[in-house]
Amino acid sequence: MIRPFLTTSVLVLAIALTACDKKTVTAPVPEKATPKAEIKPTTAEAKPSAEPTKPAVEMPFPEAVDIGDFGSSEPVERQDLPSRGIITFGPSDYEHSNQAHWETYLWSKFKAKRPGKYQVRLTYTLRRASLGMQFRIGDLVSKKPLKSAVTPRRMYLGTVHIQNAGDFPFSMITPPAEDGSFKLIELALIPTSEGEAVTQAADGSITLLAKDATTWSEVMRYEPKPEKNCLGFWTEADDFAEWEFTATKPGKYKVTVSYGCGGNHGSEVELKQAAQLLKWTTQDTGGFQKWLDVNLGEIEITTAGTQRLVIDPVNKVKSAILDVQKVVLTPAG
Repeated sequence: MIRPFLTTSVLVLAIALTACDKKTVTAPVPEKATPKAEIKPTTAEAKPSAEPTKPAVEMPFPEAVDIGDFGSSEPVERQDLPSRGIITFGPSDYEHSNQAHWETYLWSKFKAKRPGKYQVRLTYTLRRASLGMQFRIGDLVSKKPLKSAVTPRRMYLGTVHIQNAGDFPFSMITPPAEDGSFKLIELALIPTSEGEAVTQAADGSITLLAKDATTWSEVMRYEPKPEKNCLGFWTEADDFAEWEFTATKPGKYKVTVSYGCGGNHGSEVELKQAAQLLKWTTQDTGGFQKWLDVNLGEIEITTAGTQRLVIDPVNKVKSAILDVQKVVLTPAG
């Protein structure tokens, strides 16, 4: 007699074995819905980066970089700057001392040979970003930061008027720089004009007064007294005067010089403008402030703009050469 539970088990096993022999039937795939239009990001939306963002690399700050005078407001020094009359001071000419919060540089032994007006120029090197500085000379007080300078840098501090010959001390202070990052190479006093910028008058004339000249000289200087108002003490043939002026009308000009010479006549003098040269020999005018107007001839100014005119003695035959009150250029014809 067969038991009911056994019959049922055999039946289930047979059905399972039968199913294993049949191929697997894949369930039907439901129909896909119509795909939606792809939404592209607008220009205002940032697109995701294809590569992961790299971390920023921190760059080290340079110790000191010399970029020259790029973007500087410093005046451009002329290439043909004369050397006559420039007073220079080197490292051996100042006394240096360290204070609690300052370093002091003192020029105490300077004796000015003559009165005059000068531009003050400092030359230095500095191996740090900047250094504060205060400079005092006569009526000039200059406070300017010194910029980094791996190679020697020239810096103009302003102008000083030396009123009288004789002792003329001056000084400079900076924050401490004991590490040797700051080196003062030279201080120079460069002659400059005591007058105003010279421009051409409406009638075309150009008047060059004594006070408007730059005196490239060791002895000769501008004498401001009303009875003089001239370039005087012209006792050195190497001393010369230079006028800078602006010409707006190119053309030919008559040249007239007003000068005085008392008993020291006979010296030869040149007047130069660009490549042009006019010469004359001084006469006795009856006194150094007895003015004689002498017409030297003509020069031609070929282009408008900045011009320079020089009076330069060739020699000195006696104790002095001449005094000059003015030079006048008048349109020719």
